[in-house]
Amino acid sequence: MTLPTFIVVGAGRSGTTSLHNYLAQHPDIFMCAAKSPNYFASGIPQPEWETPAASAMASQWVSDLDTYTALFADAGATAAVGEVSPVYLQTIDAAPRIAAVCGDVRIIAVLRNPVDRACAHFLGRQRDGIEPPGVSMAARMDELLAYGMPDDVAFGHYPGCGRYHHFLRPYIERFGSDRVHVVLHDDLVADALAVLATMFSFIGVDPEFEPDMTSRLNATGQIRNPVLRSVWTRTVGVRTALRPHLPATVRRSVGRTFLADLDRPEIDAALAQRLLDVLVDDITALEELIGRDLSAWKVAPGRGQSPER
Repeated sequence: MTLPTFIVVGAGRSGTTSLHNYLAQHPDIFMCAAKSPNYFASGIPQPEWETPAASAMASQWVSDLDTYTALFADAGATAAVGEVSPVYLQTIDAAPRIAAVCGDVRIIAVLRNPVDRACAHFLGRQRDGIEPPGVSMAARMDELLAYGMPDDVAFGHYPGCGRYHHFLRPYIERFGSDRVHVVLHDDLVADALAVLATMFSFIGVDPEFEPDMTSRLNATGQIRNPVLRSVWTRTVGVRTALRPHLPATVRRSVGRTFLADLDRPEIDAALAQRLLDVLVDDITALEELIGRDLSAWKVAPGRGQSPER
């Protein structure tokens, strides 16, 4: 039975789809072909704020160990075996579940400014039809904030998913800081090759390998063409039903057709400040936990800034 030697646990909308692609290119790494099998978060009840479309997708998460290990059956003697599931950084139950099955697996987390991340998360899910098209970002964020900040499960709670200290700490407590590698999204954007070299060393493979990084996957934004936007958004149920039956190459090809031209709305300054107000204490605690200066995250983005920046 083959199990991962490393797992990328998130955060969502922090470049994890592209990172999956880069890792899969390394000749010494075997990556689970499907991003987000979500096995170690399966069976956890969906929160009351979650949308029906998201709950339908959650019903497809890998839910038994035999199916999960089968994802790595072709790994052979590859030096490193991995998977990427951002929901693992959205529940406190994932860390103990991973430890129970995978033992001393290595953990990788990519963390993005949580205000930017929350806005990008909403935009991505609204683009894909998981959020209704007519709901404004501010209204949805305020609806979620009315529930308070979640402690146990943050699925679909865009601000709550940015409580990185809260959800990362269980990994460090269980695996030790030497087996948890934290990357900032800003560093990945500024010098991806340097970040990947360090990550490859952490995984235990050749750090000199340079993957093809010309393709950026799963970018944030709304589909600019109104016809394509309507078709893509309104077919979420069909796409969800077909997902288990279509190869990843086919899904990516269809996605490229619809998502080639995206518009990135600005962040409303007042909304950004409301989000920062509920996240700033967690950011401060995270600074101490990972030993990084995150003062730039404690300034709310101003009007006119895109969540993609």
